[in-house]
Amino acid sequence: MTFENQFELEIRAFFFNADTDYLPYYKNFSFVIDKTKDITLKEILQMIKEKNRSFSYPEKDLLFRVNDLVVTGDEKLSTVVDRLGTKLVIDPVLEYRSDNGLVINNHDFMHQFRRVLGHYASKEDLEYYLKLYPVHYASETFNYDREYIGDAILILAHKMIQDGNPHKEQILQAINGEFDGILCCEYENNLFDGTDYTDTINELKSMVTMPPLNNDICETIVKFIMPKKSKSYDINSLENEAVALYIGDKTDIKVDGVELVEFDMSHKLAGQTILSSNPTLAYKKAGKMLLDALDSGATILAFAKDEDLEIFSSIHSDVERAVGRDIELKLISLAKLKELIQPVEA
Repeated sequence: MTFENQFELEIRAFFFNADTDYLPYYKNFSFVIDKTKDITLKEILQMIKEKNRSFSYPEKDLLFRVNDLVVTGDEKLSTVVDRLGTKLVIDPVLEYRSDNGLVINNHDFMHQFRRVLGHYASKEDLEYYLKLYPVHYASETFNYDREYIGDAILILAHKMIQDGNPHKEQILQAINGEFDGILCCEYENNLFDGTDYTDTINELKSMVTMPPLNNDICETIVKFIMPKKSKSYDINSLENEAVALYIGDKTDIKVDGVELVEFDMSHKLAGQTILSSNPTLAYKKAGKMLLDALDSGATILAFAKDEDLEIFSSIHSDVERAVGRDIELKLISLAKLKELIQPVEA
């Protein structure tokens, strides 16, 4: 129900108490919001708390996710609604670190600083790192590797090197762990409103020398760089098919003539930029993306970029082995999809 100065806000909020709950769950809330009152997200959390006392959030360092984007409590609701709409899902900034609702165990933030760069950092470096608290918990790699050092450490390392820190080689070595360092980073800006550090991460990666690889990883890389025959799919019609589109970045692409299956990872990177440096993680990410499309109901996955189609077609079998599951998706190009649509439009 919408009035001239009001709108209805629908919220699905995360609940979990580590002391009493075995699994997290969600509850739905609806609020009529007065457009003339420019309220913050923290005020929305307070309104949820008034309806259900079990809902918890931190008063200090308030950071959480709205529709999978990391926000602070100071963000204006009007700004969020303008971008994301009036149906919002509220989650902790990292679900597996939740102790009670949106309250998380954040000890890892300072632990990583002390462990990785603390020996080489100045007081000013620490002050800079503290400002990167949201960046740390927005790290995409945490969804695949809980031991990852975090994007904030990498951004701090870049700053320290750019500032002329005399321990450049030690800093690069410190962030270059095989299973938790920069080789695990396929950076994405998951902040609702924050700096994009893509160029910073890429510049830092160019400074890093890859560590010696164990035999299993070497064999995987050799398999990838050797010429492969990509899977090909003979598709002549979209009849009885459900089509999803993988874009892989924030671009919006409209395809007329077909109703596309929506899936969460359609705009996210899926391992293609780390295939040569960390194939194990790349296959895991690729598998998650392909299964996301499949489990959302797609039978055909079209690719907006031809290079992505080539990559995922060539590693399809490797990804299936990595995730231990058949992924029965037909992979085609966006151009091929439009060609199949054309007769319908004629």
